[in-house]
Amino acid sequence: MTLPTLQPRFAVEKHGPGAYSVYDNVTGVSRDLSFTRRGAQKIADRKNVEQFAKGNR
Repeated sequence: MTLPTLQPRFAVEKHGPGAYSVYDNVTGVSRDLSFTRRGAQKIADRKNVEQFAKGNR
């Protein structure tokens, strides 16, 4: 038996040089623009943790 792969809901999407956003895989909407990948990744990580916490209450 294998465990299901957990796909994070929020991911970083590149739009051009110095333009990144957080992409919601469920709704298909990009939001929370950032100038750096690191900044966008921090936002995506925070949103994924918040989403996980909501589901485990």
